[in-house]
Amino acid sequence: MDNYIFEKLNISIIKKNMFNGNGIKIAIIDEGVNNIKDKLEIAGGYNFINNGNDYFDEDGHGTAIASIIKSREFGIAQDAELYSLKVKLDFTDDSINMVIKAIDWCISNKIDIINMSFGFAGFISYALEDKCEEAMNQGIVIVCAAGNNNLSQGIEIPGKYNSTIAISGVARNNTRYEKSSFGKSVDFCCYSEELLTYDKTGQIITTAGTSYAAPCVVGIIALIKEQNPLLTPREIYELLKDNVLKLDGSRKSLYYGYGLIQAFLLPKSYKNDETLQLEDLRKNIYFPYTKINVPLGKKLDSELKFLPYDECVNVNYTVTDNTIATTDGDGFITGKKEGSTDLIAIMNKSKAAICSINVVKEEIQEPDEDVNNSNLFNLTEMNIYKMHKSGFTGKGIKIGLIGYGCIETDLINVKNTITIASDNSKDANGFGTIYASIISGKEIGIAPEAELYVVKVATKGGVITWSAAEKAVNWCIDNKMDIINLGFVNSTLYDSILTKCYSNNIIPVVNASGNISGVTVAQTSPYSITVSYVTDEKKFILNDSARTPFTGSFIDCVAYGFGIQCINSENKQVLYEEGKAPVAQYYCNLAMMQVIGIIALIKQQDPTINNAVKVRSLLPKLCEQLYGGKNDYTGYGLIKAALLSEIK
Repeated sequence: MDNYIFEKLNISIIKKNMFNGNGIKIAIIDEGVNNIKDKLEIAGGYNFINNGNDYFDEDGHGTAIASIIKSREFGIAQDAELYSLKVKLDFTDDSINMVIKAIDWCISNKIDIINMSFGFAGFISYALEDKCEEAMNQGIVIVCAAGNNNLSQGIEIPGKYNSTIAISGVARNNTRYEKSSFGKSVDFCCYSEELLTYDKTGQIITTAGTSYAAPCVVGIIALIKEQNPLLTPREIYELLKDNVLKLDGSRKSLYYGYGLIQAFLLPKSYKNDETLQLEDLRKNIYFPYTKINVPLGKKLDSELKFLPYDECVNVNYTVTDNTIATTDGDGFITGKKEGSTDLIAIMNKSKAAICSINVVKEEIQEPDEDVNNSNLFNLTEMNIYKMHKSGFTGKGIKIGLIGYGCIETDLINVKNTITIASDNSKDANGFGTIYASIISGKEIGIAPEAELYVVKVATKGGVITWSAAEKAVNWCIDNKMDIINLGFVNSTLYDSILTKCYSNNIIPVVNASGNISGVTVAQTSPYSITVSYVTDEKKFILNDSARTPFTGSFIDCVAYGFGIQCINSENKQVLYEEGKAPVAQYYCNLAMMQVIGIIALIKQQDPTINNAVKVRSLLPKLCEQLYGGKNDYTGYGLIKAALLSEIK
């Protein structure tokens, strides 16, 4: 058996210079590590399952990881102090809580590097994300395995956090390890096959998987940090970027990240006392985006944020390559030529934030001159202005808006109002007008020239009966609507109604929230598009029963539920008031109306897109991925309109 990684990763050269990880404290968070006499020494640790000091490894996974880092026979950083933090990786909320406690232990015990060769598929945990960020801010480098799912959507938490380093796998011949997950969250790659490790008894075996690529990187980082213990996580990250072996021509690859990790010697003069120490993101100042696309020749605000707000003083901005872009004293960036650089904001000569700048040939979407564009961020973010300028405004697409009604107004394009439930109101509770304006508002609507049919099924106060809702759906089917919002119907009828819609080339769109009866067939059916919402910062809200919609694999996509301009029942253009109805149903409805409008723009381009199955097939190309890819909270991601000629 040969330990080929020592030569291919430059480890032998570093060891010849007497660097072996001395003084560096490394923690392995896993299901245990075995102390093997004369082969693998563990300095200590903790068992978070039974709150004791027994961290015996029953399956050998943690021991194999530890042996790559420190074993006497083939360890990369043999003089490092290694700690085992035993947690239960059964991929539950309890498991995540144990990992959080383990990271907290690392912070308290001044660990330098953490290895986490696991991922929580389908989970979102702000608590874990915050704890990883806290650890990074305390100087801890966190290295995670990308996963072995061979999926672009397969990188899970904690590997996809900005505060961790996600490692994908490569084969011995420097091609992609066929089982490795990949995607935008990959930072670097390392070898994942034919790796020498110990089994749980101390016998030498060969292993494969990104679980074992991560400890290779951990060992190399230990060798680097031994050379200069003052290095921060951000500086280590930048040094790793500068010393990788590029495996393709891209700046950052979905498969390899920035490239194949290499060990290296630091210049003796690196980081003297006068050199700025870049603190990591979100300590006192931060950019809201990790990457900003700046159109060539245009000027954009980097939107630096401050915590707390009264510290907004003495900030200097620099770019690492001013031939690509320049910046002024207020944080505005101007694109000079196509390429990439970094923008650094330095506060009070000590606190800093950094983000990537990509200068691209792309026009900034601008609204028509006669549009009041105050707070119409969603029309820009979702490519609506681009579609309108290309001639796609929903013209000829018939939309059935089933619900509360709509006032008579010149501000919204309504083809006709059909009253199923009669009372004295035009809009039974004020929400009908809001929803109609998001779809076909003449100045603020996504599909302003669509044929919107308002089908009123509610009486004053918003009361809707099952029979009225069923009649409304049948009216839409009989009158050949292209798109409808579906809800309010007796759940026992959804199967037959959805099948009818599919057979009649109607696309039903439903929201992801509901009442205590739980998820309905309408939300899980392949014949409907199920929509949830995100905030105007593209965040999904969890842990608040008043605002949390249903979650599951049936979620198709999200749109914005916050900060949306609309026409209210008083015929005024206003920002939708969060306090008016702070529950998931209404936020999902705002998002649903935007999705209906976007589907109208898509269908106008290709009338054969006439059912939910066909729409769903386009979502991977239409959506901006959130939280690493398809998930139970945001589906394929934030939907955006597009010219089909550009994405097919």
